[in-house]
Amino acid sequence: MAGTVVFLGAGATKSCGGPLTNEILPAIMSTTDPSSSVLQEFLTTLFHVDSGLSKELYPGLPLVMSLVDTALNRRETFHPQWDTKRLSEVREAVELGIFDRLEEKLNTAPTTNHYTLLEKVFPPPAEPRIISTNYDLLIDTALMFHSQGLGGPNGDGFLPDYRCGIQTDFYRNSPRFGTLLKLHGSLNWLYCKTCHSLEFGASESVKFLKILTSVVGRPTLKQSYTADGSECQVCKCQTKFRPLLIAPSHLKDYVNPHLAQVWYQAEHLLREAGRVIFIGYSLPEDDVEVTYLLKRSLARGTGQTPVAITVVDYAPKGQNFRDNAVFCRYRALFGDVVDWHPEGLDDWLEQQVAAAAAAN
Repeated sequence: MAGTVVFLGAGATKSCGGPLTNEILPAIMSTTDPSSSVLQEFLTTLFHVDSGLSKELYPGLPLVMSLVDTALNRRETFHPQWDTKRLSEVREAVELGIFDRLEEKLNTAPTTNHYTLLEKVFPPPAEPRIISTNYDLLIDTALMFHSQGLGGPNGDGFLPDYRCGIQTDFYRNSPRFGTLLKLHGSLNWLYCKTCHSLEFGASESVKFLKILTSVVGRPTLKQSYTADGSECQVCKCQTKFRPLLIAPSHLKDYVNPHLAQVWYQAEHLLREAGRVIFIGYSLPEDDVEVTYLLKRSLARGTGQTPVAITVVDYAPKGQNFRDNAVFCRYRALFGDVVDWHPEGLDDWLEQQVAAAAAAN
């Protein structure tokens, strides 16, 4: 067994002040950034929303993305005023909007709880094993901090091992510490659709910049999220790099060769795990691919020791755990072995710290 694996969902980002999915469209509607104008027009004319509307009255981002992706996939005009060309612009605006909202929030977000999580679950020199459904770079940054003092160039620490074919020389030639598998891609992964090259980009929201000095000076990530983004230097065919992330759509496309490798590595890691700690992942019923991955990878045959399942989520105090929809979904998947913690990440970490202090 490979020991413990930590599985991060959106609630882990929320604990640091990051936006949840249902907060992204209202935030995009309230911005004056010209790059958001086509999406704002789309939402106003087709979904009857404006910047002053409460977020409860907005359509869900997965619904909007699913409708756009369906039309693009079928090459159909969604509306007389919204042909496939304009819908492609809408989709690009959503990607840029997601990037902007995460950068805006996470540029000042504390990563203390992520660092504490690594310290308590993977005390050095143990190498962290993390699977994440999040695009943001909170856990990436915490991993770099966590590795400080263990070596690396000038003692600055290491980059995590993403287990995918990033071609950037700085990444390829650098030693790595810990495994970080990002199932839905990452804000700092840039992809060429022509030659399948994958590059590593620098982000303003990454605090631990010493280790990234060799990347600084390349085109910024925001430039790469727009139509005039940087060109791929591998195939020399003027193809623009695009972000490699799976947008929250019901038509998720996991055929990308780099993401396919990440998913393969995640299955291998989970099959060897003795314990999995789920943090902020609600196990939504429509996330079929992730549920399938978990059910297949964590199944144990007769006579084998079952995987220990810990779930850290946030629920109202006093709520009966059997009335909690998230607990019920985990219970249906894994049975009565689920160790349920509804107090949220910060309070759970405080308990871990207190327990460790008492033991000493």
